[in-house]
Amino acid sequence: MNNAAYHKIISQFEKSRVLVIGDIILDAYLKGDSTRLSPEAPVPVVNVSRKEEAVGGAANIALNLRALGAEVTFFSAVGCDEDAEKAIALLSKTGVNAGYIIKEPGRKTMVKTRVMAKTQILARFDYGTQIPIGTETEHLIAAYLKEKYESFDVVMIGDYYGGILTPYIIQTIQHLQEQTPKLLAVDSKELTSFKSLRPTLVKPNYFEAIKLAGQGYQATERVEQARETGELLFEKTGAKIVALTMDAEGALIFDNGQLSYRSYAYEVPTPNVVGAGDTFISAYALSLYAGADIPMATEVATAAAAIAVQKDDTAPCYSAELSSFFTINNKIISHAGELKKLAEIYEAQGKKIVFTNGCFDILHSGHVSYLNRAKELGDVLIVGLNCDESVARLKGPDRPINPLEDRMEVLSGLSAIDHIISFGHENEDTPVELIRAAKPHVFAKGGDYTKETLPEASVVEEIGGEIVFVPYVPDHSTTRIIHRINKANPLKLPA
Repeated sequence: MNNAAYHKIISQFEKSRVLVIGDIILDAYLKGDSTRLSPEAPVPVVNVSRKEEAVGGAANIALNLRALGAEVTFFSAVGCDEDAEKAIALLSKTGVNAGYIIKEPGRKTMVKTRVMAKTQILARFDYGTQIPIGTETEHLIAAYLKEKYESFDVVMIGDYYGGILTPYIIQTIQHLQEQTPKLLAVDSKELTSFKSLRPTLVKPNYFEAIKLAGQGYQATERVEQARETGELLFEKTGAKIVALTMDAEGALIFDNGQLSYRSYAYEVPTPNVVGAGDTFISAYALSLYAGADIPMATEVATAAAAIAVQKDDTAPCYSAELSSFFTINNKIISHAGELKKLAEIYEAQGKKIVFTNGCFDILHSGHVSYLNRAKELGDVLIVGLNCDESVARLKGPDRPINPLEDRMEVLSGLSAIDHIISFGHENEDTPVELIRAAKPHVFAKGGDYTKETLPEASVVEEIGGEIVFVPYVPDHSTTRIIHRINKANPLKLPA
């Protein structure tokens, strides 16, 4: 699957209208330093320097969907308290439609408070109402569902034992699904409760899946054990797609009970896995609605989760981050707009960008040496590659020897090169547009050029870049190689 295919799927996310229904939790973090034990008990004393708040539960799924670009409406119930106001404000601030969150008298909003010394959680205390919502609230949510269900493309259920997904609410969704089927995704520790809905997608983790399958947990060979659970999970959940996530071991995807795909997690040094599952299922559901097949949807969801776990606090993955992820992890860039976004990310990271360009028709040791030296001038090396039409204009109608796709593939195998982008399709034989997009700190060219003979010099200086001439290896050139071949072989190649 190429870079452009992922970008196309991600670009469709903003066209999705998603209903999220489930529990809303206010996550509070008391953060500070701890340098001593309490004289009252052998426990650390935390000098709290700040308090941070975020939404969790199904509300975090709503935030992730919104961050990925979807239009999101959230159905839930909270208490008539200050914590509810905070949670609703946090949701509304991101653009989630929180107008259908019901404030139920006598109910307490669920709050989970974590006490942290730097990044270490020392204690967590929870409070809030977890019994099922009252009959009046239940009927009001059901009325909202009946009124609005047809207007959504995707329905996402997030069940965190908060009492929102009562049997009556589930039954209401079942009837609506039978009348107007939607892409339906469910994240719950009790997936069997939603079997009647015949979900499109469910996302148990290893422990939830093994419990559902009625097996014992294993410390090793977990993937091999999980591979055999597909049919049981299909029987217990009724879901077409079961995405069984296994943290660092990736995910196993079952389609109608049969193993369909295995993904591998990206290596992250110190992952913060809280909320990663919400990110995964959000990206997966949007990908499926956008037309992705199982392998592509899985890779998009895996990438989104990898982005989320790299953040210090529980935070969503944004569509721009996800799009850039596939650019950064794929050397070939499709157009100048993509290059511009990528360069902005590198600039924000404080990385020094080096840009060079050429035909690179028959790759030889002189090219490799030149590119290695160019990479040493900074952190990121971007290569502009003349398209076939441009090479023909510069070198003659019998060139290039190797077409653009082959030249790109060969260059992408060099570790010195971070990204490759072609140019010259619009009868423009200089990479001026790419230089303006990338704004490189260094523009590298071969030693046979001078500033006076370099067409791009004025543009490089205009953006504040430095021009560096890198010496070529003597007696190494594509033309010379072609002459040697022609001399040794009667079959003449175009020089």
